[in-house]
Amino acid sequence: MKFSIRENMVPGRTLREKFDNLVRLDFKGIEITRSSRREHLEEIQKAAQATGICPNILSSQHLGILDARRSERDEAMRAIKEAMQLCGELGGVGVILPPLIEVHMHGKPRIPDLSPLFTTRHLEKQLLIELLKELGEHGEKVRGAVVIEALNRYEQPWPCTLQEATEICEAVQSPAVVTMADFFHMNIEDADLAASIRHAGRWVRNVHLADSNRWLPGYGHTDFGPGLKALK
Repeated sequence: MKFSIRENMVPGRTLREKFDNLVRLDFKGIEITRSSRREHLEEIQKAAQATGICPNILSSQHLGILDARRSERDEAMRAIKEAMQLCGELGGVGVILPPLIEVHMHGKPRIPDLSPLFTTRHLEKQLLIELLKELGEHGEKVRGAVVIEALNRYEQPWPCTLQEATEICEAVQSPAVVTMADFFHMNIEDADLAASIRHAGRWVRNVHLADSNRWLPGYGHTDFGPGLKALK
């Protein structure tokens, strides 16, 4: 298990300063967020080579993969594929994808409810699986995965639990489509954090350690012990 931290949480004015500070703080990796663009690739590579800090997780600049509009979905797929390729070039794990956060948090249109034929959720899930199959093929080529993130119900309608995210991975069956465990969201949605992690098993490739108040571990009431043991 290697500890990393998000780019925006690291002290430093430049990426190189942030990487240098991570060495002093004894971290092993960094989650690239705002700098997850090709124009920053050389800067990230040089900082990683000089410090040994691994840029293990990247972000996509567009997450509207389940927007009702085809043009928005196409743009999201393009952006996610680009981020996956960057991740592969940097030797990272993958690109985080909460499937409905952009639609939900920014008031964008969801796929219509076609009940009694199909519900919105059914259509979204089937569409997501098909899109992830395409992303999985791309990920295997560029050696960068897409990491499905379950968020609490206030940030996206679904997937909310680690089990729901795991079901998506199992439906796609690609080594480049995986999931992650976020202790903050799990504290809201998962009844048993350790059991959820054990059930997800090999599909868990990344973990966010945040307490019940979304601060650093120790500032809230989450018991991290059982979940961390399950990860081993």
